Amino acid sequence: MDWTIDPLVVPASLDADDAAGFLALARIANASWRRDSGTDLHDDDPAELLSRWQERRYRTHDGLLARRGDVVVGAASLSEDTTTTRSAEVEVAVDADEEDSGVGDALLAAVEAVARDRGRSVLQGWTIHRPTAVGEDVLVPPTGAGAIPAADPSARRMQRAGYALGQVERNSVFDLHGSFDAVDALLADALERAGSDYRVVWWAGATPAEHADGYARAIARMATDVPAGELSIEESTWDAERLAVRDRRLSEAGQLLGVTLVVHEPTGEVAAFNELQVGVDRTRPTSQWGTLVMPEHRGRRLGAIVKCVGLQRWREVAPGSPCVSTFNAEENRYMLDVNEAVGFRPAAYAAAWEKTLE
Repeated sequence: MDWTIDPLVVPASLDADDAAGFLALARIANASWRRDSGTDLHDDDPAELLSRWQERRYRTHDGLLARRGDVVVGAASLSEDTTTTRSAEVEVAVDADEEDSGVGDALLAAVEAVARDRGRSVLQGWTIHRPTAVGEDVLVPPTGAGAIPAADPSARRMQRAGYALGQVERNSVFDLHGSFDAVDALLADALERAGSDYRVVWWAGATPAEHADGYARAIARMATDVPAGELSIEESTWDAERLAVRDRRLSEAGQLLGVTLVVHEPTGEVAAFNELQVGVDRTRPTSQWGTLVMPEHRGRRLGAIVKCVGLQRWREVAPGSPCVSTFNAEENRYMLDVNEAVGFRPAAYAAAWEKTLE
């Protein structure tokens, strides 16, 4: 073994004397996801990534770097929601010429050791993949929905380490500069179907105080109310204060978040929501974060409403962003139907892996 693995220093800024390691992590992670997905849809801006890592009240991020001499050739991260106790997320990325060197395996083992020391026993990780080809050897999750190429280095690494494939998600893309005819037609039909008991609310930026509690409760239900395949789910805690901390972080980093809610008028509860986010560079792709219709309000086309209203308003506030990128479980046929009707097209596939530490 001619490499070393050391903890990553999280710098105070990207201009700090000790920022080189963090910049290397961002570079390697972005290059890895581009290589594996065939797109640049998922690039992390280093400054925005740093803003996430520096805020540690509700989610912590810790990293490891693999070096050959003075050159960083791989990186790993461990992410923990501080309101949970068992689960953690792991990610490993290496330079292209290190895929078969063993660096990735060593980083994964090292980050698992950190998780074990923290008392985390259920580890989950995501890998990104190009669409499968006809006749290609594939891996299919227990849900039977979706598949990924079995030969992909990231998939082989997770299997070698004892991770089980729990779910496959479809990464879909909507062209913000194309036709909105399907969006407009679907929204008109969905509003008629929903009826007068439901009211649409939209904002960009800080969460309005009158919606903070209901919106936070809805986000918390993302853990339990969306298809999770064979993954173990640990519900996290969300409240108005956590939303405020997130809003401040996004604002300070120059990011923009747009939120669409459907409010159930008789109860005042949030029945559905959708989130769209773009970074300080408004010409980059937009990321769709959460979309959820509460189970007790399903069957009224509320998912179509929040999706379509969000896209309409987003085109107004972020006209330079070329597209929206979203992930949905392959077994979530309802939301995929909405996406396809709106005009989303498949771009890549993500695999969710899980391992329970002894």
